[in-house]
Amino acid sequence: MLTLPQILEQTQELLRLYDNLGSASAGAPAAKVTIGAIASVQRSFLPDALAALHQQLPDCRTRVLPGLSMELLNMVDAGEIDMALIIRPPFALQSDLRWTTLAREPFRLIVPRDVPGDDWVELLSQQPFVRYDRASFGGRQVDRFLRKMHLPLREVCEVDELDAIIKLVANRVGVALLPQTAAHRRWPAAIRVIDLGPHTFHRDIGLVHRSQASLSAPARMLVDLLVKQ
Repeated sequence: MLTLPQILEQTQELLRLYDNLGSASAGAPAAKVTIGAIASVQRSFLPDALAALHQQLPDCRTRVLPGLSMELLNMVDAGEIDMALIIRPPFALQSDLRWTTLAREPFRLIVPRDVPGDDWVELLSQQPFVRYDRASFGGRQVDRFLRKMHLPLREVCEVDELDAIIKLVANRVGVALLPQTAAHRRWPAAIRVIDLGPHTFHRDIGLVHRSQASLSAPARMLVDLLVKQ
């Protein structure tokens, strides 16, 4: 005669087998990879890497979560997502996280096409300024640069989304300091781009994840695809 613990154990095993049977009959995918990504990366090299992954692993499922770099970094650290494509943080990462730089994006001054002049110091000092949101890592870089230069500013707006800032400049709201991303190799005709010369600073875009040993095989494959681009 079976004891109560034995009955419970067998019941749990039957439920597990039933769940597996249901998954198999529904053609469940072999694995799922969850990736956090800032907006500019979703419009540049991430889709190519995902396409390559799905070609090699057609049963794999992927999910891309948007967000700010700090939010996505915290999700990787908490084990809520497998990896994230973010701006490099201005502080050291936890010892169990791995960072790989994928791109270095130079900051440029963008101005409305009909605003004259090529002196970026004068333009920043005299024109209305659209600020890259200081809550983002990229916005913090802009803020540090401006404080270092001691430039007087007339701020009119603070925005996180790069495309929104570009549209604001194109509509003559003001000038802005933005990174030249892979998605912005060609700027809109309504704006001009001014190089900062020796004062140029960059934001690093990269991949953060836990150690390779803690990742699933599909996640490791996606890491390799992203790094090799």
